[in-house]
Amino acid sequence: MRWVPLILATMAALALGLAPRAEAGDRYYYMGYGVVQVIDGDTDTIVADIPVKGAVRNVDLSADRRFLYVTTNRHLVHKVDLAHNRVVSTADVKTDGWDRVMFGFVLAPDGRTAYGAFMSRRADKGEVFIGKPVVAQFELDTGRIVRSVEVPWGVAHLVSVRDGSSIYAFGQDLYTIDTTGPELRIAATQPILDKGMNMLPFWDYTFDNGGIASMNYYTATSMGLMIVDQKTGVIDDLVLKGDPAMAYSVVLAPDRKRAWAVMDDLTEIDLASRSYLRSVPIAEGTCYGVNVSSDGRKVYVAGGGSTLTVYDAKTLKPLKVLQMASDGMDLRRVTF
Repeated sequence: MRWVPLILATMAALALGLAPRAEAGDRYYYMGYGVVQVIDGDTDTIVADIPVKGAVRNVDLSADRRFLYVTTNRHLVHKVDLAHNRVVSTADVKTDGWDRVMFGFVLAPDGRTAYGAFMSRRADKGEVFIGKPVVAQFELDTGRIVRSVEVPWGVAHLVSVRDGSSIYAFGQDLYTIDTTGPELRIAATQPILDKGMNMLPFWDYTFDNGGIASMNYYTATSMGLMIVDQKTGVIDDLVLKGDPAMAYSVVLAPDRKRAWAVMDDLTEIDLASRSYLRSVPIAEGTCYGVNVSSDGRKVYVAGGGSTLTVYDAKTLKPLKVLQMASDGMDLRRVTF
C-alpha cells in the first residue's frame, strides 16, 4: 500500500523531533524580571511562563528558529526551547575569576558560540583589578571566553552582519569588528557621538524585522534612524523631518514602508517621506519595547511597567491590555 511509506516517514520525523509545529502564527516574548512570558498573537493571551534568573536584557534567535537565547543579570545566557517553552541550558560568562558585565549579545554562525561586549573586574587579596572593555566570543555551553578584542569605553549593542563575518559594535563610535581571522580585530571606526548623534541602542528588532536592525538616535534638532541590513552590512541613515518624537525603540512594519516608535507615545513613521504620520499617548505609561504583527494589523507596546497593550494599527485604538507578571524590558516576536 502506498500510504505505508508515508506513515513510516511521518513516524520517523516525529521520533526525531522534526515534525512541523502545530501552532503556526506569531508568538510574542515579554522580557520580564525572573520570567519570559509568551503571548499568542491570534488570541492575544498569555499562553506560557518561562522562569529565568534575574532581569532579561538581550535576546537573539537561533538560525533554525528553534531556540531563543536570553541574557539575564548581565552575565547569564539562557537557551530557551521554543517548542516546549522551557530553558534547556544556562551559561555564565563569569569564568576564570573575572566578574563580567555584558552589554550587547549576538549569536555566532557556528551555533556554538556568541559575542558579547564586556566590562570586567576581579579581586585578588583585597585589591580590585579593572579589565579593559572588550568584545569577546564565548562558548554557549560553558561561558568560556574564546577570543576578544579591546574596544574603547561605551559599547552598548552588537549587530552581526555579512553572515557573521563582521560585528558592528555601537557605542560612542561604531566599530566594525572582523571575525574571520584567528583573532578578532577592529577593521573600521566611524564616529557617532562626535557627529552630534546621541544613541541608546539597547532595543533592536533584527530578527523581528527579517534581518534588518533599526535603532533611533537624536541630534540637537531631530530624531534619526539607523537601518542596518544584516545580509549586506549597509547602513541607511534616515533623518526624520519635524520636531523629534521621543522614543526608546523603533520597529519596522512588515512592508518596511513605515515604522513604529515608542516611549510615552506610540508614533507612526513614514520611511519614504521620513516624516511622522500619527502619534497617540500610551495610557498605561512609558514603554521601552514595541513590536508589530507579521501581517501589520496590530502593534504591541510593553516594558517599563508591567502591562502589554495591543493596538489596532489602522485606528491606533487600544484593543487589549494585558497585566504581566512583572515589569518588563523588551518585547520580541517570532513567527512560526
